[in-house]
Amino acid sequence: MSDHTPRTLLIQGALVLTMDPALGDLESGDVLVEGRRIAQVGTALEAPAGAQRIDGRGMILIPGLIDSHTHMWQAPLKGLGAGLWGTPDYQKHVFPLREKFDAVDMHDACFAAGTEMLDNGITTVLDFCHNTMTPAHAEQSIAAHRRTGQRVLFSYGMLGGFSTLAADHPWRLAQVREMAHEIGSGGGDSLVRLGMALGSLEYSGLELVKTEIELGRALGLPMTFHQNPPAQIRQLGEAGLLGGDLLPVHANLAADDELDMLAACGAGISFTVEGEFGGGRAMNIIGRAHRAGVTPSLGVDIPSRVALDLFAQMRLTFQVMRAEEALAERITGRWPLARHPGTPHAQPRHMLEYVTVNAARAVGRGDELGRIAPGLLADLVLLSTGPYSMSLGDPAAHVAFQSTPADVDTVIVDGQVRKRDGRLVDLDRADAAEATRRVRERVLGKGVQAARAAA
Repeated sequence: MSDHTPRTLLIQGALVLTMDPALGDLESGDVLVEGRRIAQVGTALEAPAGAQRIDGRGMILIPGLIDSHTHMWQAPLKGLGAGLWGTPDYQKHVFPLREKFDAVDMHDACFAAGTEMLDNGITTVLDFCHNTMTPAHAEQSIAAHRRTGQRVLFSYGMLGGFSTLAADHPWRLAQVREMAHEIGSGGGDSLVRLGMALGSLEYSGLELVKTEIELGRALGLPMTFHQNPPAQIRQLGEAGLLGGDLLPVHANLAADDELDMLAACGAGISFTVEGEFGGGRAMNIIGRAHRAGVTPSLGVDIPSRVALDLFAQMRLTFQVMRAEEALAERITGRWPLARHPGTPHAQPRHMLEYVTVNAARAVGRGDELGRIAPGLLADLVLLSTGPYSMSLGDPAAHVAFQSTPADVDTVIVDGQVRKRDGRLVDLDRADAAEATRRVRERVLGKGVQAARAAA
C-alpha cells in the first residue's frame, strides 16, 4: 500500500454531498486535503504548487462508505450461501467451514475481501471476526488488513469452538489485552483498530459475556454482538451492561422497550438487510429503530451469500422500509396510499446517512469519519454519474438508487489515493482473485466443484 508521506490533494468541481448539516451539498465544490485530513471545503479553493489535482466535474463526491458488520473471512466462500433457507442451513453449510480455515487462509481471505471492498468504495469496515480459532488467526487477519490499507475496526471474535468456549476464554481475553496494548482502539495514524465481537449470549451465557464487556470497557474498545433471539438487549440492560460502546447486530425481534434502552444510552443497531430479509426475518425493526432514535447502520454480513456492495444494501433497505410502511397503512385502512404527516418516514437520503454518518458512529469514529468537513479524516469516494446523465432531484437519491460499484471512480483513504480513474492504484485485482483461489483449494480441496453445485 501507499506510504503516508504528507501531501496535498485538491478535488475540484464535484457535486459534494458533505453529509454535514452545517455545510450541506455543494453543486460545484472543492475539497482540499492536507496530509490525512480535510483542510477546506468550499468553492474556488487554492492549492499550493505541486499539489495533486483531481477533476471532479460531472461526478459526485461522498464520504467513504462504511460497512458496520461483515465477516470478511467468508469472502472466498462467495456463492456458497446463495440458496440458504434460514439459520439451520447456514449452520450446516457455511459456518462449520471456519474450522477448516488456518491462519494463512485468514490472511488470504481478509486480503481478498478488503481489496474488493476498497474497489467498491467501502473505505471502512467493522470486521466481525468470529473465526479467531487460534491466536495466529487474529494475527494474520490484522496483517492482511494492514496490507490492503483499508480502514478496519478488527472486532476480535470471542466465539470459538462451541465445546471449548469456557476453556478457551482465558487465552482469548489475554490476546485481546495484548493486542490492545499493541494497536489500541484509537489515536495515532494506524488504519487498523481493535474492537471486540462478543460471544453470543445464547452460546456463551451472561457471565462470560459480562467478563468480555468489562474487559472491553477497561481497555476502551468498541464492542459488537449478534442479537438474534428475543429479549437479549433487555437482559443486558437489566444487568447494567448496555452502553453506547455496544453495537447490536440484526436485533430483528427487539421490543420497543429495548429500543428505548438503546436510545437512552446513545447506541445504534447494525442491520444486514439483504441477509435478514432473504432469511425471512421480521423487518419492521429498521423503521422502529429509526423513529426511536436508535441510529441504523448497514453491513453486508456474510459474503458467502451477499455481494460486498453497500449500494445494493441501500436500495434494498429503502424498499424494505417503504414496504413496511405501506403494510401499516393498508392495515389501518388508508388505501390507496396518500401522504400525511409523518408518512412516509423513510427517505432516500436516510440510506446514505446509514452508510456514512450513522456507520461512523457505529464503529466509534463519529467525530472523525462519515462527513466531508474540515478537520475530519480524508476518506472520500468520487462516483461517476455515467453516460446517461445525473438524476433529477436529491443527488443522495442518485447515490442510493442509481449508483453501483462500477461507478466508483476514485477512492481516497486517509488522504491517500487508492483508486483512480476506475483502477486500483497499489492493489491488484488479480492478487485478490489468486488469494481466493488458494483458500478454496486448501479449505474445499477437490470439493470446490461439489460445493459450487450444492450452492
